[in-house]
Amino acid sequence: MSFQSIVDIQQSMTVNNRRTVGQQVSRGGQIRTAQYLTAVPWVFTIVPHNYLYYPQVRDVIQTIDNLDRQTAANITFSSSNLSWFTAYRGGLSGAQAAALTLASVPAANATTISIGNLPAVGSSVVVLAAGDFIQLGSYVYKITADVLRGGASTVNATIHRPVIGTPSTGTLTAVGSAVSFPVYAEQCPTYTLTPMTNGAFVNWDGPFVFRENVAP
Repeated sequence: MSFQSIVDIQQSMTVNNRRTVGQQVSRGGQIRTAQYLTAVPWVFTIVPHNYLYYPQVRDVIQTIDNLDRQTAANITFSSSNLSWFTAYRGGLSGAQAAALTLASVPAANATTISIGNLPAVGSSVVVLAAGDFIQLGSYVYKITADVLRGGASTVNATIHRPVIGTPSTGTLTAVGSAVSFPVYAEQCPTYTLTPMTNGAFVNWDGPFVFRENVAP
């Protein structure tokens, strides 16, 4: 479990999936902005719970020590405590949403993708809602605006960052709470043990910072 265990029992979480944007203010007070094309990696800052009972989490801590800041691992938000974060909010059934496909290979750095295998539902049904999570290959994207079923065989969906690599057409890797994030521990805090009867409480010296592992 390791990193996943820390995510599941977190105290709080900060999510950073902002684009890299530069701003410049002229001497006349006018502001200019420009977006720099990057992979926009996901970064999760997780504040872990203190006072975990060491005899119960010793194996978790050992696995974290094994991974450290060197080895990537997958994390999800599918637990009963966190599934609300990535939950699918569109109007399809779970089976219909899971059957959606990437209908064609996107152009390099595209932020619009074609979704296929649409079910026979009303044209006003929301196939993907703004904020929904989808996964293409190893990478997770958010839908930026509601996507209605319409009457065509495919629909276009806009995602929050450029497509990474060249994903294959076919069934989406995951939708909603089924998505997973490959991450490294950019920051892996150490811990202090406060002895008590037959064990000790664990106190961390800072948050965990998990950064998405984006292939070069």
